[in-house]
Amino acid sequence: MKMAKIYIDPGHNCSGADTGAVGYGLKEQDVSVQIGVILRELLLVSGQTVKMSRDSITDTVSSSLNGSLAYRYNSANSWNADVFVSIHCNAANTKAYGCETYYCTGSTQGRALAECVQPNMAAETERYNRGVKSANFAVIKHTNMPAILVETAFIDNYDDNRFLASEDGKYKCATAIYKGICDYLGIEYKLESEDELMSREYEELKAENDRQNDIINQMGTEFEELRNTAKSKIYDYVDDNMPDWARPTIQKLVDKGFLKGDEEGKLGLTEDLMRMFIVNDRAGVYRE
Repeated sequence: MKMAKIYIDPGHNCSGADTGAVGYGLKEQDVSVQIGVILRELLLVSGQTVKMSRDSITDTVSSSLNGSLAYRYNSANSWNADVFVSIHCNAANTKAYGCETYYCTGSTQGRALAECVQPNMAAETERYNRGVKSANFAVIKHTNMPAILVETAFIDNYDDNRFLASEDGKYKCATAIYKGICDYLGIEYKLESEDELMSREYEELKAENDRQNDIINQMGTEFEELRNTAKSKIYDYVDDNMPDWARPTIQKLVDKGFLKGDEEGKLGLTEDLMRMFIVNDRAGVYRE
């Protein structure tokens, strides 16, 4: 069996200047790690050597953007990786959807790797195929080996978001990238089921993902119930009109992506709804 050193780069960080996109409460920096961990397990089963820039949703490789990017390509270069794969979730205007794979402009081998991964992405995920594209993203421009950046799906598109939030969706993304790498290296697939890959580390990531989904779903239910029954004043924005006692919690929930306005940015909050959020916040439901 052909052996290779695969560097997996789950995009973005838990904190700092490079935290990625958010959609419906789902965080890109979490999804990228969750997919990366599954990909690592698949590659290890196939006898490959793997290193990751991040392997936990709490990881921050650097608090600055330039430092974060430099750490990733420098780490891959110093390790002398054979293949570099950066995993991301796209974001645009809530209407764009699908998957796409980038290689560095002018890189023949990078393009060959991308052309192996992208067809598998479209087939496994059944997302719209946006094709293979070239760009000069830092993490694929400054690597010394064939490198790609995979945009798995659009985190701010509702249908794509639900796919990324699901365990099956993340497994399919990882499987697609795995198959593409195998095709590029010329090795046979050695796939194991999703259940067989449930290591303790992945179980912890899954539990955190489920916790976030539970919060989002419960907030959505309570939000609609209170908004439909309340006849009190509506607060649409975190501004001077919103009571001082509510602003810190509401701003926190907006920043975390748990609260998102409509097309006009209106939150549609009542005082009862805000009080419920504050009680939950003080109970530690939303964490820091």
